[in-house]
Amino acid sequence: MTTNINRRSFLKGTALSLAVGAGMATAGGILSGCSTDSETARGESGTFSASSKGFHGDVTVKLTIEDGRIAKADIADMGETPEKGGKAAQILSEKIAEAGSLDGIDSVSGATTTSRAIFRAAEECLQQAGLLEETGDVAMKPGIYVGEAYGFDWIEPVRVKIEVDESSFKSIEVIDKKLNREEPLIMKAAEDLLIPRMIETQSVTIDSITGATSVSAGIKTATERALIKALAAGGSNGTAIHNFYKPLEQSSDEKTLDYDIVVCGLGGAGSSAAMAAAEAMVQAGKEVSVLAIETAGKYGGTASNAGEPFSINAPRYIEKYNNGEAWCDYDSLYDDWMANYSKGTPCKPECVKLLMDESGKTVDWLQFDHGFVFSNAKKGFGTSTWLCKQQYIYLSNQDEGKDYAAEYPDYTFGDRSTSVGQYYDRIIADFEALGGEYLLETQAYELILDDSGSSVKGVKARSNVDGTEYIINAKAVILCTGGFGGNGDMLEKYLQNPEYPLAARWHLWGMYQNKGQMIDSAIQQGAGTYNIDMSPCIHFKTTSDYLTEYPCYYRDGLEERMLEQNTWSLNDIPMMMGINGNALQVGTDGIRHYNESGTFAFWAGGPSWFTIYGSDYVDGLAQNGYPGEDGKFQSSTKVFGQGGYPQATPIPQIYEVLEAAENKGYAFKADTLEELAEKIGVPADAFVAQVERYEGYCKNGKDEEFDKSEKTLISQINYGPYYAIKADATPYATIAALDVDTNLNVLKTDGSTPIGGLYACGNDSGGVLYTNLEPYAQYGGVALGWAFTSGRLAGTNAVEKLDS
Repeated sequence: MTTNINRRSFLKGTALSLAVGAGMATAGGILSGCSTDSETARGESGTFSASSKGFHGDVTVKLTIEDGRIAKADIADMGETPEKGGKAAQILSEKIAEAGSLDGIDSVSGATTTSRAIFRAAEECLQQAGLLEETGDVAMKPGIYVGEAYGFDWIEPVRVKIEVDESSFKSIEVIDKKLNREEPLIMKAAEDLLIPRMIETQSVTIDSITGATSVSAGIKTATERALIKALAAGGSNGTAIHNFYKPLEQSSDEKTLDYDIVVCGLGGAGSSAAMAAAEAMVQAGKEVSVLAIETAGKYGGTASNAGEPFSINAPRYIEKYNNGEAWCDYDSLYDDWMANYSKGTPCKPECVKLLMDESGKTVDWLQFDHGFVFSNAKKGFGTSTWLCKQQYIYLSNQDEGKDYAAEYPDYTFGDRSTSVGQYYDRIIADFEALGGEYLLETQAYELILDDSGSSVKGVKARSNVDGTEYIINAKAVILCTGGFGGNGDMLEKYLQNPEYPLAARWHLWGMYQNKGQMIDSAIQQGAGTYNIDMSPCIHFKTTSDYLTEYPCYYRDGLEERMLEQNTWSLNDIPMMMGINGNALQVGTDGIRHYNESGTFAFWAGGPSWFTIYGSDYVDGLAQNGYPGEDGKFQSSTKVFGQGGYPQATPIPQIYEVLEAAENKGYAFKADTLEELAEKIGVPADAFVAQVERYEGYCKNGKDEEFDKSEKTLISQINYGPYYAIKADATPYATIAALDVDTNLNVLKTDGSTPIGGLYACGNDSGGVLYTNLEPYAQYGGVALGWAFTSGRLAGTNAVEKLDS
């Protein structure tokens, strides 16, 4: 259960309170605040501004002070996630202005990092106005202190133990790692990179590690809370914590580097491109001159969190493990692909054939030459029957009959994150062994072309750590940046689909570091695009917010991929209602856009929808719970789900649970359908008519709009009050951007002229495989298969073209 932490008030000369209640102590200590009610502290009137580091960038706060009170609070969220940080900015600006002070204002649940940044900046504003004492000296009681805060996962917090002397913290250690449920590789990146910098700078507000932003925020906030305890124990005043709010010193240096090939991105596509380029240079008798740059603090990217690459009959693999017999019928799969992806702007058949011809060879190359371990071929999703994907191997998905311990004695097969991480460790080690080099935490942001715009000359890049600028001269540049799913402006600009409402900021489940700067730079300098307006890659859905108010309980069994203890919670009830494919779902226009129970069909309505219920459904859950067997659980979602809820168990608390979700702004309740339409902002006439049509389909057993199966047409909107739950599609990434030919050369806007030396792989060019009027392919692993395959081929092709 999450405990909201009240901000304690103090005036000039007041020491930080030592009276920490049990609930606050558990949540990590007191967050210092201020009150402006004192007759003796009127301060200056005027507008004061300050900034502090938030989740994705600096959060700027402007406070207007009148007669010693806050009259107005303007908060610019500066790129924070709209569903969390942006919402926190709006909520806190209203609450602070209403209260006239910071006294008693809670952090916004689910947006602790942004909330803390807002409070820090607001406190600095109050110091400028003379309403909050100047930062006091640090006086801590030496010893060990513990703090905790939530990172990416909301079931267990990140816990840290710090050791302090009188004036500084000497060490930070993440503890109870078997309890917290953060991805091990992402946690390791934060431990290895963030913690040493925090100790060196004596700061809890330095930049988070890109690619590990949430867990970095958890570590920083937990450390801050532990420090507050140490300061309180040492008798420091309430503002002494401000001594630990310091940025990392930035550099004004500019460095020039020279390489034959630069690979931008080091995920699946980038790792393959860099490795293949280094190999090709060795085979050609050249000195290896390849630099890979990655914006995150670790390599692997989205690919290391995916599941399997597309692969057609890997020759060496089937020879060893399937008696040389093919798993997949090539011709029937190709024919099906052409039939499905020839609408609108159709796929490029030659690029589809390239993937199908080379994907199996790529899996062989990764498995037998570079230390990856894949499963036997498996079926894709939905109705797909072709055996054309091969999963990463980890503990719980090993093929029957194989002795992995004997065949791979130097490997550790545990949770998926740790298991897959060692595969990337091996290919990067092979790359370095040949003389390849890489830079992490370095963001490529601009292409350098020659004066005619016909050939690439290099890239501009910047260190995420200290701001060092790089001019990297190169004969070839291979773009493997993972798409632009983390860039809301680009999503709104480029997802202008002719038939579907896709142009919006999506609730990303993938990597926010995939900002698309190099894609946009290429487009601005004459590169063409191909199906850039198609749907992102979407497998999962969730609600636009979620509850943490109720306890989360452990239950028997382990989650299959991460081997974490299974859980369940009342918090998931609104979420399970929002994603329920057996219910009516309407878009922001009040009407249906897809078969709600179809495989990944929900992309067609855009980023969000509303799932609609009558009280007949809610009362049924209250009285009977979810249908099923005692001891079984109704599943939730991977995206911030907390494990689901027991079946065959009445849920009398559902009314208060839905009220809690309503208070958080993602559940809506009304006595009539017309009132519900007004609350969710859709046209009432269209909405009411849609509900009536859908209920008719349920009663007649036939869906005349989207052919939903009879067993999933369940009548449950029969009487009020009525409910709506706002839910979101959650993409891994965008999968289409630049136009390429079969050499992976980026083409100009004419669709035929290559930009010399410029290549694009993976999600930076995947649109050539699809149409803009259909979603991501259901054959299984196509995005990852294209990443590995296009990366390998681009690396080889770039070396072959160097001399020309």
